[in-house]
Amino acid sequence: MSEEIIKVPIEEEAKQSYLDYAMSVIIGRAIPDVRDGLKPVHRRILYGMYEIGLLPNKPYKKSARVVGHILSFYHPHGDQAVYDTLVRMAQPFTMRYPLIDGQGNFGSIDGDPPAALRYTEARLTPIAVEMLEDIEKDTVDWSPNFDGTVLEPKVLPSKFPNLICNGTSGIAVGLATSIPPHNLKEVVSALIALAKNPEITVEELVEKYIKAPDFPTGGIIENSKKEIIEIYKKGKGTIHIKAKIHIEKQMAGKEYIVITELPYQVNKAELIKRIANLVRDKKIKNITDLRDESDKEGIRIVIEVSRFGSAKQIVDQLLKHTQLRKSFPVNMVVLVDGEPKLLGLKDLLIHFIKHRLDVITRRTKYFLQKSQKRHHIIEGLIKAVENIDKVVEIVKSSTDVKEAKKRLMENLELTEQQAQAILDLRLYRLTSMEISSLKKEKEELVKKIEEYKNILKHHKRKIDVFIDEMESLVKKYGDERKTFVEYIQGEFIKSTFQVVIFADGNYEILETLPEKFEKHVIGILKVSAKEGFFVITNKGKTYWITGDKLLKPEKIKLKEGEHLIGVFKREFQRLLIATAKGYIKKLSMEDFNYSRKWFPVIKLTEGDEVVGVCESQDWGEILIYTQKGKILRFPTNKLASVGPTAKGSIGIKLEEKDRVAGISAINEEEYIIVFTEKGKVKKIQKEIIPIRGKGTKGVKINLGRDKLIKLIPTSEDFKAVINWKNNGAQIKTIKLEELPLQKLESSPKTFLEGEISNIFKIL
Repeated sequence: MSEEIIKVPIEEEAKQSYLDYAMSVIIGRAIPDVRDGLKPVHRRILYGMYEIGLLPNKPYKKSARVVGHILSFYHPHGDQAVYDTLVRMAQPFTMRYPLIDGQGNFGSIDGDPPAALRYTEARLTPIAVEMLEDIEKDTVDWSPNFDGTVLEPKVLPSKFPNLICNGTSGIAVGLATSIPPHNLKEVVSALIALAKNPEITVEELVEKYIKAPDFPTGGIIENSKKEIIEIYKKGKGTIHIKAKIHIEKQMAGKEYIVITELPYQVNKAELIKRIANLVRDKKIKNITDLRDESDKEGIRIVIEVSRFGSAKQIVDQLLKHTQLRKSFPVNMVVLVDGEPKLLGLKDLLIHFIKHRLDVITRRTKYFLQKSQKRHHIIEGLIKAVENIDKVVEIVKSSTDVKEAKKRLMENLELTEQQAQAILDLRLYRLTSMEISSLKKEKEELVKKIEEYKNILKHHKRKIDVFIDEMESLVKKYGDERKTFVEYIQGEFIKSTFQVVIFADGNYEILETLPEKFEKHVIGILKVSAKEGFFVITNKGKTYWITGDKLLKPEKIKLKEGEHLIGVFKREFQRLLIATAKGYIKKLSMEDFNYSRKWFPVIKLTEGDEVVGVCESQDWGEILIYTQKGKILRFPTNKLASVGPTAKGSIGIKLEEKDRVAGISAINEEEYIIVFTEKGKVKKIQKEIIPIRGKGTKGVKINLGRDKLIKLIPTSEDFKAVINWKNNGAQIKTIKLEELPLQKLESSPKTFLEGEISNIFKIL
């Protein structure tokens, strides 16, 4: 038998073969499906683990077992490729919402490799199970596996919007994709808004719902809002991220640069090595020590600055020469009906909604058919019970099952399925109780069938089901943003403003400060739109102001009974908080949540409120003082830092009808200036206030019949803002030489004419 030889020009054969190979890589490996956001290997791992029962409530199994199962049935490639994918899905610094719950060494942010697959164990996370929910209810299409022995899903039902929330990256032949991760709460709010109003614009989505990407390692996004909108419109662009860095002041004027969050996909060990090399090569000077203090609580890289160096200048150099500032390329290429397409944010959201509506439709049809089938059987059973004597007679007189089935169908007008169900019926089901339960089940089935038909008939009902599912998802898994967003106007803003915060929640931007104000003032800061600031209220809430809100001031919306206590920049180490009932708390700036409109900094007991807030370092001392003139001084390191939801501990023991007036941090200051409500003042030396234990009464200072309102430690003249009870505020220079040095028991001297509501030092 002769074989036919077909002659084809080699350039055409090469072209066709290359296209076939390219499409195979695009569809089969590198580009995710727009519906579930998964590449085939990810989908096969998740389905394979679901298939063998590796659920969140079941024991872990060896990763080797998972990899073996996937290779045997679904993914005929190398075991290392499958294991590497499984590992990445378990890494919290890679995935915004991990899909695999790993036990053992799954690698680290330092670039350490994971342990071999025979040593690690894995199971699905709860959010991964949400992606597989209803897969057995005819919600997706299936295709034969590589050898045709079993079926595998072409896509997962994916209630969780994995593509947008976890993002993805991949390189194919002539194509690449890079989609950043996002916050689930923001994505769901955008999906619900879009489902209700398909005409919503990308500008509205960014303004109201999805601010920007949200990376698992945190950091700060520096793009302008205009840039973010353009990226989401086109599906292409660059996100600029920098590390979260703050400066801690130490004794004798020394400073530490502390890095607590890194840009996405930055190797911490390589970053530290890079900084060390820059110091060794003298490209960056005045760094005396570099160490990694990171632990299971989070990242902490400490850079010690010599007293001759400027921490702010070194930070600028580090951002320029290292990956403390980096770019994340956005190229939202996905598979739509098997074809690669570049989509914008709105299109990604629309495709997910369409997929979920399709799943809801198919699932509802499945439930409808199942309910109708059961309803049909129940009708037959009820008819049999109502004619029980006849049924028994037919069954007894029949020679075999086949004859009994036929006679039941003829005599009781039953279908074959109903007749078979009657023959399968056990005798105990003939009791009166079971008969009533059958009738009750029939009524419930009628309601379900009507509901399913209603969902299938009306598009709005499907949308309602979709919205309910999304809201349920957020309740279970929603969390706050990890990546803070700085909307920079055009280029980075370097100009500095004087920000004046009024007690009623308003704030103004001024170039020069007047000597008098018509309103009460609680803070004056020099900040830029890039830096921002935060305010703290008597209810223990913190409001963060930056970017657009600083350039276009808008009132801070305070609730009834809420007023401002203090205003600060985020460049210090610790915050000290005192309450009226004597509680005191030290809060690390690393615990601040800059991504929310407001967040709590202390849990207050009933009837208590915040009365004093001040900046602090880990060294030095704390002064907490009361309205009746009790002052307690104790070391700062005797007070442990606690989280934002803690209420703190007793700072000072109060006498009857006394309450805390405020709190101050004292470091190297020589004097303490005490101000009373009636404008009197005392200058005392720091040393005459003895150091005592936290939680004690403190020492009494003579105020006459006056009330202590403020205590300011200082070693030099300073400017202060004085709020008058019946007027606005004024700025006054307090000169130390004008104040006589006094003892605790000495009477305070009249210094200001009028009654004071508050006084604070301008920083």
